[in-house]
Amino acid sequence: MSSTDPHTLVGPYVLDALPPDERDLFEDHLSRCPECQAEATELLAAAAHLGQATAVVPPAALREQVLAQVARTRQVAPGAPVATTGGRRRPWVAPLVAAAVVAVLAAVGAIALQSDQRADRAEEIAAVVAAPDAQEVEVSGEGGTMRLVVSGSHDASVVVADGMAAPPAGKTYALWFDEDGVMVLHGTFAPDEEGSVRARVDGVPSDVVGVTVEDADTTPAEPNLPAVAVGEL
Repeated sequence: MSSTDPHTLVGPYVLDALPPDERDLFEDHLSRCPECQAEATELLAAAAHLGQATAVVPPAALREQVLAQVARTRQVAPGAPVATTGGRRRPWVAPLVAAAVVAVLAAVGAIALQSDQRADRAEEIAAVVAAPDAQEVEVSGEGGTMRLVVSGSHDASVVVADGMAAPPAGKTYALWFDEDGVMVLHGTFAPDEEGSVRARVDGVPSDVVGVTVEDADTTPAEPNLPAVAVGEL
């Protein structure tokens, strides 16, 4: 992102089309930019309208097709003025980007945000990450390194990880917060096929954060120690 205007990356971010390093940098920018927050919210809302469609398994080349289509889609009609903010040209005007994204999604027939539930989840995650009071906690250990983005105004936290190993068969990762000396379960999560995690849980930690490996078909009352990753606010 060093040579790219971060304001042009809202569309690829909503499509989950940014590589991990650029996504992390853009999320940092997003937390400080009300304009991009507004654009991201509009795009997520536009994608949610496609949740009425029946989800199908996307082809392996879907990501490349989406990016190619976005690159070919005209952002501003010929002769139309380009919106500016403080003298800065804004080629990715939110309504035009929303229209382009909707056109791409309709053309390819299926992407990750094709259900209302998935779209709502993505919007909730974006809201926490972009909150003005968002704080970041590093949680690391033998299970790898992840980040926990916490927002008191949303009373929620988001687990962010890339390249994370899947838990053993029949297991899942569990997130625990230390509450007055007692470790309390605040949700479970597992990475996708690419090792990425974007999981929202209710509540924010006040002190220690721990991640353990638990049986996937149970709700543990106590953490299965030792923790595979720990962090401290």
